[in-house]
Amino acid sequence: MDVKTLYTLISVADHGSFAEAAAARGLSVSSVSIQMRALEEDVGLALFDRTRRPPVLTPEGRDFVERARDVIVSWEQLSESLKRSADSGLLKIGAVHTAVSGLLPSALIALRETAPELSIRLITGLTHELEAGVRGGRIDVAVVTEPDTLIPDAEFRVFCEERLVLIAHETARGESFREILEQNPYVRFSPMARVANQVEAKLRELGFTVTSQMEVDTLEGVISLVASGLGVSIVPERHGPIALPEAVKVYEFGAPAATRRLGLLTLKNNPRRRFADKLFDALLGEANLYSAAPAGGNGDG
Repeated sequence: MDVKTLYTLISVADHGSFAEAAAARGLSVSSVSIQMRALEEDVGLALFDRTRRPPVLTPEGRDFVERARDVIVSWEQLSESLKRSADSGLLKIGAVHTAVSGLLPSALIALRETAPELSIRLITGLTHELEAGVRGGRIDVAVVTEPDTLIPDAEFRVFCEERLVLIAHETARGESFREILEQNPYVRFSPMARVANQVEAKLRELGFTVTSQMEVDTLEGVISLVASGLGVSIVPERHGPIALPEAVKVYEFGAPAATRRLGLLTLKNNPRRRFADKLFDALLGEANLYSAAPAGGNGDG
């Protein structure tokens, strides 16, 4: 016995015949007859008087129909409750700092429009810290730089690829990116940030030895120092609505340019997976929206 069979039984009771119930349910008459026969066998009761044409409900059948109506009401209430529960609760999102000041806010607005009862807790950190949070179940999804090695039972979906660009104050010495790097102090990302390793690798590839006098662990800190004329730096280009200060100029860095890839990290069996899918779609949409914007700084993970 299943819920569909109970719906069919109630339809027979309401319409008065197998034929009309079949038409209402989009079934054949024989299918309705088979369902009713199987139901009688399951419950051990003669629900229909088949000596009459068309078959009519027996007293036991009429009583069973009323009980079936109660079951259907309870089932529909449970189903609706589960749907509401699936659209509510808490989603724990981890994000590198640059995503919070870039694409993530607009993506969260889109997510809240599709799930208004969903509560969101945002945790910021470096990529390796957020990976540990996902692995330990403390974070449902994380917006991070592409991991060197994927943690077990996880998946990483890329929504944005960012070029590494050189940023410098408008008064910085030099014309080409080589001259600017060689003639000005260099503001270095903290080696704890994964993008720092990518930058250092590109510098070595191009044969640069930079003079680093300051080390910072956030994009905002790097931009602030560069905007104050205290040095130059290499950062991922910015995707999002926040512009660089007017005094900060952007230069191409290397050919071909190195890139970092941002994506969404989740465990494959996370019960909030459908919200992760919605968030990924929103992030991808925002990344596409800003992909044609002029390059700026963006990076720290």
